[in-house]
Amino acid sequence: MRELYLFLLGLAAGVVLLAMSAYRRVSPRWLKWALMASGLLVISRYVTLALFTNPDAPNRFWALRHCWFGSAIGLTFPSVFAIDQLLRHPAMTPKKLLGWVAPFLVALGAIILFGTLTPAPDPVLGWTLHLTTPWRVFASAIQGTFVIVFIGIGVLLMRKIPSRAIRLALLGLIVGQAYLGLDGLLLALGGWYVRPFLYSEMVMGLALWHAYETAFAVQVNR
Repeated sequence: MRELYLFLLGLAAGVVLLAMSAYRRVSPRWLKWALMASGLLVISRYVTLALFTNPDAPNRFWALRHCWFGSAIGLTFPSVFAIDQLLRHPAMTPKKLLGWVAPFLVALGAIILFGTLTPAPDPVLGWTLHLTTPWRVFASAIQGTFVIVFIGIGVLLMRKIPSRAIRLALLGLIVGQAYLGLDGLLLALGGWYVRPFLYSEMVMGLALWHAYETAFAVQVNR
């Protein structure tokens, strides 16, 4: 089981690298590098998860605990800007959009940097880290709110955009965020399998790759 888990972590990191390959065409430049940094943040999570399969992980790798929830920002940030890249609405700029999404990013950053984590032994995979109850409730509220708002906006845009390619890319983003939201709900209710979010994060990574590749193709053809 542990070998399969490490394989899945490597596969998930590969999906992130695939998404990052699509970020390289994004403009402006500051956004491209911010997206690249978000991808590295997700990869740091998978490296940390792999290291915590070590029996002595809490003593040896505790300093890396802040990377445990790296995908919280690493997948949220590019999801928002994927919609902007697809639509390129003249009334919206990346800086304006960053101002709108900033409260979510600040809240998620607070969870990553200041959330209280407790290690728990895992009979198969070494160790896992759990947020204490107040932080877990806060994280669930933030993620749940983001997912609901994101899906609502995505569905609304799908009904208005005539382009089939853009609608398909939006659908992928919606499915990815819905899957992440479902994982969050299962975790909040005590559900568990291999690692919550691992499969949904791969689906989200593929959706991001497809969305940014579609955005580039649409811009070239305009």
